[in-house]
Amino acid sequence: MPEPTTPAPVSGPGALSQRTDGGPASQGSKYVAGMPYGEGADFMDLQSSAKMEGSAPVRALSPGAVRQAVQSGSPQSGVVPFGAPTQNPDQPITHGADAGVGPGMDSLGLNTGNQVQDNAFKQQLASYMPALMYIASRPDTSPETRTAIKELRENM
Repeated sequence: MPEPTTPAPVSGPGALSQRTDGGPASQGSKYVAGMPYGEGADFMDLQSSAKMEGSAPVRALSPGAVRQAVQSGSPQSGVVPFGAPTQNPDQPITHGADAGVGPGMDSLGLNTGNQVQDNAFKQQLASYMPALMYIASRPDTSPETRTAIKELRENM
């Protein structure tokens, strides 16, 4: 596309419209001054790595294709219909939660090696407890806040 002119020409309406900014080809990487140290180079890298022209267009699915994928509910489509039966019939709904039947959050493998961090957090929370208890004792404190502070205190 050609470089834009200054001032830019006026484009026609609707089907007669044409780009007046020179198009994506003229929009090269530009250095932005005044950024924190190191971020200017990172920003230049981001601009130069982004495809500006000639990239494959994103193909949207037609409404019929979406409807068919939802109705089929096949594993290949990746879409499970809202009213479909469970995909895990032998697993309780509370699987992975620290409440109800089934394994708790430790089964998810998310808290491995966090015992030290948990203890440090509990110690820090204990140092805040006098202030939290004061907040809970105030007459203008909401019942929800009182309940949350009570639960924190019980779970320490």
